[in-house]
Amino acid sequence: MNGSRTVRRASALTVSLVAIGGLALGTAGPAVAETQDDGILEAGEFGLYYNSGRGGCVFDLDAGDNDFTNNNFKDRPTYVNCPGEGQTVNDNTASYWNRDTRTWYVYTDTFHEGTRGDLPAGYIGDATSTFKNEISSSYYYL
Repeated sequence: MNGSRTVRRASALTVSLVAIGGLALGTAGPAVAETQDDGILEAGEFGLYYNSGRGGCVFDLDAGDNDFTNNNFKDRPTYVNCPGEGQTVNDNTASYWNRDTRTWYVYTDTFHEGTRGDLPAGYIGDATSTFKNEISSSYYYL
């Protein structure tokens, strides 16, 4: 009889711990993830900058974009009124930073047409004369 009381107590304790664990999981905050096109280049994103040397406003992507004519450079929270603010990203990119783990491709025409440039993971640099102020779309390599 003593053994069955011990089993009941252990069972009650287990149920209580599972309930507390479920409550803790249910109230945990959401995981932090990158947010495309918010003016903040986060890990996992690809950034296009208005000026050389990663200067001016940035357009940050976490997915490819077929047509930059409908995208604009945005203020960075730490750089209000940055050069290029509100300008279209299309044919206005002078530098990049690939903070993604994938290789990104940039193209001189919309819908991945024209000359293609390959930017491996971690790449930081200025656009060459072929691409400076000529980029119109992008995609990443899976």
